[in-house]
Amino acid sequence: MVIGIFTVVFILLFSLQTSLMSYFSVGGVTLDLALILAVYCGVLLKGDRGIWVGFAIGLVQDCLSGSLLGVNTLSKSVIGFTFSTLKDKLMVVGFVPISVILLAASFFDGLVYYLTMTALLKAPIPFSFLFKPLLIYAMYNALVGPILFFFMNWGKQWALRKFPLLEGYTQ
Repeated sequence: MVIGIFTVVFILLFSLQTSLMSYFSVGGVTLDLALILAVYCGVLLKGDRGIWVGFAIGLVQDCLSGSLLGVNTLSKSVIGFTFSTLKDKLMVVGFVPISVILLAASFFDGLVYYLTMTALLKAPIPFSFLFKPLLIYAMYNALVGPILFFFMNWGKQWALRKFPLLEGYTQ
């Protein structure tokens, strides 16, 4: 049951990410739905389940990107791990705390991408990437992410009403 629900969410997530998000780009940067879901699962799933969901999201994203395999898997796994570990120490209610968490996660995700591409692949990505594009990416995720958290919470509550067996997987 749980695997089926996550499969449907993953298919919906990556369908939206690859088809519609380019229409909502800001400064050439699109919203990263995979990152937002990894943070959401890291913060709101019980135990270390956020790590595994982050790993799965990153792996699927790497497989679909056609780029270097492992960059997204590494960053989303570490993000899932970080927020699975810190969730008891953070207050993750309200627009501002969620925005700050997504801002930090977006900067980390961008840094992993930049360092991997420049250090390992010697890609000619200018250092200025760390300023304008990464800042827009982080701000975009931080501003829209809390709204998506609201809708994901609504979907979680709906799923818990329809499938009470899922109660053991969330906090």
